[in-house]
This record gives sequence, structure tokens and C-alpha cells, in this order.
Amino acid sequence: MSDKDNPLDKLKTGAFSRRFELSKVGLRYGARAVRQNLWQRISGDGEEALAKRTENIDFFVAELGRLKGSVVKIGQMMATYGDYLMPPEVAEALHKLEDNTQPMSWRAIRKAMVNELGEDVLAELDIDPQPLAAASLGQVHRAVLRETGELLCIKVQFPGVEDTIDADFSAVMHLMKMSRLIPSTRNLDEWFGDIRALLHKEVDYEQERRDLDFVRNSLVDDERFVVPKSYPQFCTRRILTMSYESATSVNAAEVAALPQPRRNRLGRSILELFLTELFEWRRMQTDPNFGNYRVRIDENGSDDKLVLLDFGAMRLLPAEFADEFCDMLVAACERDKPTFLARSISLGFMKSHFPKTVLDNFVDIGVDIAEPLRPIDSSVPARALTEDGFYWWRNSGLPQRIAKRAVTASISKYFALPPKDFLYVMRKLMGVYALIALLDAQFNADDAIQKYIGEGRK
Repeated sequence: MSDKDNPLDKLKTGAFSRRFELSKVGLRYGARAVRQNLWQRISGDGEEALAKRTENIDFFVAELGRLKGSVVKIGQMMATYGDYLMPPEVAEALHKLEDNTQPMSWRAIRKAMVNELGEDVLAELDIDPQPLAAASLGQVHRAVLRETGELLCIKVQFPGVEDTIDADFSAVMHLMKMSRLIPSTRNLDEWFGDIRALLHKEVDYEQERRDLDFVRNSLVDDERFVVPKSYPQFCTRRILTMSYESATSVNAAEVAALPQPRRNRLGRSILELFLTELFEWRRMQTDPNFGNYRVRIDENGSDDKLVLLDFGAMRLLPAEFADEFCDMLVAACERDKPTFLARSISLGFMKSHFPKTVLDNFVDIGVDIAEPLRPIDSSVPARALTEDGFYWWRNSGLPQRIAKRAVTASISKYFALPPKDFLYVMRKLMGVYALIALLDAQFNADDAIQKYIGEGRK
């Protein structure tokens, strides 16, 4: 019997029980680490020793995954937003944590709904007791508004999960430092402290509803997008009710089978939405998860739409940072290396006294990142172009080329911890590139950013 067939009546949310379970994880990992150290002393630091370390890290992360609740979400967010701050094998293991967990019983969920909304309000809804999906922090149920017949989607937070976040986060960080899976530095503490704050924001469904309403109102006249409608009378801090929007996963075979022009349109829409968030809204949904996008396929033509979901990771970009980052991106598109370097220094990535080779390599890598956003020229490798001269996002190998340059440039010892907002925006941009590649879209994007040239510089 799977976890899904055996719903929970209650999560372990007590501070003592959570700490006890995490302590047991630490003890089990510690025993394995001792054996690993003995092995290294005997056999050295070769491939077998690395394999042992990787095996132990996988064990540690798998044990975290069994604790459910906010621990899983903490690991996922550390992987999503802080993976380059950690050893690669640790980040890779954390990426394996699955946010698809054991649901809570209908009895427990209905009790939570009554506590939040009251019996009279709940009586206005006909709710399917079987969840559509369950994740680490809550689950989703389909419902019908009895008066109108409208289809709704209700996101319900697991009872008590919000109260475990701080204790779980502190315990996980302590365990990872004690286990030497991440270094112990003040800068990292500040970084991961921001991830803790972002996690608290994700369990504030009232804020998510406001962000959902902002995006819906901002895109109401854009026929390329569908954003669910919220129902405030059925929303609280722990319940978010919105319209149910039928759509298909971006990974589905039906999407992959769409004609090339239709996939190109979807890919361009994703890119242009990112640029709108950055240059116009100065507010960005920073989670690059593919699950936040779905496709409503037009069965009668080519008017496919992107359905946008999950705004728990929406982030306001500080005005000064946004101005400088936009200026930096425009400079990369225009190959304006002096301006790009100046912004890199003012934002704190680089220092003016660093060796010239380090500064030049860093600028070249930044300019490479903007390759799809400028007119095609001789610097674009042949593999990144179709026979018709369009940019071939999937075949470009751009992420791999950037990673290779970063390694060979040997800038890591000079590279400073960047502003937190920079990481969020760059993570989203790389996610956008990856999603366009998933769709196998083929189009030139220099015109997409052209309207912002001149506006990026304040």
C-alpha cells in the first residue's frame, strides 16, 4: 500500500518529536560518516571514497524526506535557491527530494477548513474529499460553488505545519553544519536566513492571494495567459480558493506534439513574461519549477494559452537593485562590457582590484548569458541555429557552455556572494531558458528585449 492510499490523520508537529526525529537522522548519518572516514584513511581520497561520501549524502537526504512537512520544503528550497552555495553532491541530492507526499485524511482536512471558514461558509461548497495533489505543506481539493456551479480549486495548509518551520529550519541547518555538508559562515547564515523568510511567505496564503490577484489583473487583457481567479470569501491565511483551470502539463506528450509555430509562441510568451516581471512590474515569481506553468491546448486552432499557477514565491525587487540589474542585462545584450563590469562591481560580485583576467572572464560569461536576447551574429555556434537561422534553444548547449567557461575561468575564489535578489532573478532566468528548451521552441528573441533598451538604464 502506498502513502497515498493511507492518508494521515495528524502530522508530527510537536517541537520535541520533530527535534527527536531529526536527532535520530543526525546520529544515523554520523555513524555512517565515521565509517567513511575510516575508509578514507585506509584507501585514500580516490573515486571510491567520493562514492562513499555521495552514498552517505544520499542517505542523509532520503532520511530528511521521510520526515515530511516543512523539512522536505526546506531541503527543496535550499536546492532551488542555494545550490551553488553548497558542494555539488549535496545540492544534487537535495534536488531529489520529492514534494509529492502522503495526504491527510478528509476528516483532518475538513476539520481544518471548518476552523478557518466555519460550517456556514463551508456549506456553500461541494468539496471532493479525494485530494487532487498533496505536497509537503498542504494539499489541494477540487470543489463546486453550489450557487453558480463554478469549478474551484482549494489549497489547504496542513494543520500546525507553519509552527514547525523555524524549529525545523534551525535543526536542518545545525545538522548540515555539524555533518559538514555545508560550511559554517556568517554570509551563508544570512543567505539561508532569507530562504527561511521566503518559506514563511509561502505559508501565508493571504499574501499569495494578493500576488495572484496582482498578476491576474496585470494580465487580464493578455490573451496568451490564464491566471486563476481568487474567491476571497473562501480564503484565509491557511486556505486559498481559486478557480479551477483545466490544462496540460508542459511535460506532456500532447504539448511536445504541437506544431513548431505553436511551441514557438508558447516559448516566446514565457520569455516575454519574465521581461515584463523584471522591467515593468519589478515583481517576480521566483520559483522556476516547471509545475508552475501548464498549457491549455486549443483544440480548434493555434490559440494555446499558458496557465500560470502558484504565486507563493512572488518577490518584490528593490528599486535600486532592479535598476542596476536591468542596466546589467541591457549591457550584456549590447556587449557593453564597461557598463556590465561597472554594475558587477557596484552590485558587489566583483571588486575593482581583482586581476584583469578575472574581471574580463566574468564579463565574458555575463555577456554569454544574454546570447539568446541579441541579434544573431558570428559568435553564436552553428549548433544553436536552425537551418532557417532561428535560435534553437534546446540545441544551443548554452547552460553547459556557460558552466564550462565559469570553471575554466577559475573565478570562484574571487567571486563574492551576490545580492540575494540577483540569485532569485538569475535562477528564474535560467529556469525560463530551460522551459523554452523543454518546449523545443525555435525563435530569435532580440526584439523581445528591444523595447526595454534605453529603459533599463536609470
